[in-house]
Amino acid sequence: MYEITPLKDVCLAKCRSPIGFLLGSWRDGRLGALNMGSKHGGWCLGCCWALMAALFALGIMSLTWMALVAALIALEKTLPWGRVVTWGTAAVLLALAIAVVAAPHDIPGLVVPGSHNAMHAMKAMH
Repeated sequence: MYEITPLKDVCLAKCRSPIGFLLGSWRDGRLGALNMGSKHGGWCLGCCWALMAALFALGIMSLTWMALVAALIALEKTLPWGRVVTWGTAAVLLALAIAVVAAPHDIPGLVVPGSHNAMHAMKAMH
């Protein structure tokens, strides 16, 4: 749901244009650079914190799904179509969430905790 909030839009707009941020917020020196980096990093974290949290969980379960979500983040930050990309990302994530809830065993690459596949994978590691 965060994908389609006004706060996400504001943060994404700031994160997408680092040149505009630098021109409007320039500070001299190392402390100024640290200040600018912290502010810009905050905007980027604000726009993608939920996807970054999903990346952590997906990285534990499946590198393929982690790469897919990382690609969504990259597209969202770089493509100029703004709301279209954000709504598209939200739609993809909603479809994946419904699929995971409805049929978790049918999602390729995901390991459901406590399932036969998860236990087999853990035994293979030892």
